[in-house]
Amino acid sequence: EPLRNRDDVRYHVERDVVDRAVVDQVADLPDLAGVGITNDDELLFRRLTETCSWKIPVANVGPDGDYAAAIREHVRETVGFTLELDAVESVWHVSLETDDGEHTASRAFVVFGGSPVDGDYDLGAATPEGEAVEEVGWFADLPPEADEIPGTELFLD
Repeated sequence: EPLRNRDDVRYHVERDVVDRAVVDQVADLPDLAGVGITNDDELLFRRLTETCSWKIPVANVGPDGDYAAAIREHVRETVGFTLELDAVESVWHVSLETDDGEHTASRAFVVFGGSPVDGDYDLGAATPEGEAVEEVGWFADLPPEADEIPGTELFLD
């Protein structure tokens, strides 16, 4: 919410009226922090598990959590890069409610631009500090079967 009025941050608000089941489902989901890490004309995508789709690095953020800390820790533990977050690129705030307005849920997506602190983009040399992702790679375009979280398009030409 503090980013809403900044001129240098794209802030998107989406509101929708949906069935109670959808509100309940979204109410149980955490907020997300994502990061676009670019290397020349390519964007880093990762598959967390064998059955997971390709997406930019994204981390769950709990209530009152620190979005920047969450994504830095996720990338360090799963990819092996220590990140410098260059900027908040965009924020999406999604609000849902039932027809009668009695049930509501919201979810936020904060997307950063980032780069490895040491300037080394070599995925082969990166050493994850936790459980490594299933697969990670550089892509010039959206990989087949990718899951495009809000903000992904900001980093692709």
